[in-house]
Amino acid sequence: MRYYFNLMNPTEGIPDDIGIEVGSLEQACEEAVRAVHELRAEGQASAEWNDWRLEITDPAGAVLLSIGLDVRLH
Repeated sequence: MRYYFNLMNPTEGIPDDIGIEVGSLEQACEEAVRAVHELRAEGQASAEWNDWRLEITDPAGAVLLSIGLDVRLH
């Protein structure tokens, strides 16, 4: 199934028009966690990501999971 990772905040969004093809939502979640770590590794201050979240959606646009970017991941 194809999943999309959209960056969203209360007033704007950066849609993922390409998405990724993976075998399960669990695999999509693993990719999302990696993407969040990469965003932080690029040197962006965490305060810049306040109110932003990474949403995993299905092809119809239904939000399957949302990860706040201002939350520390392990």
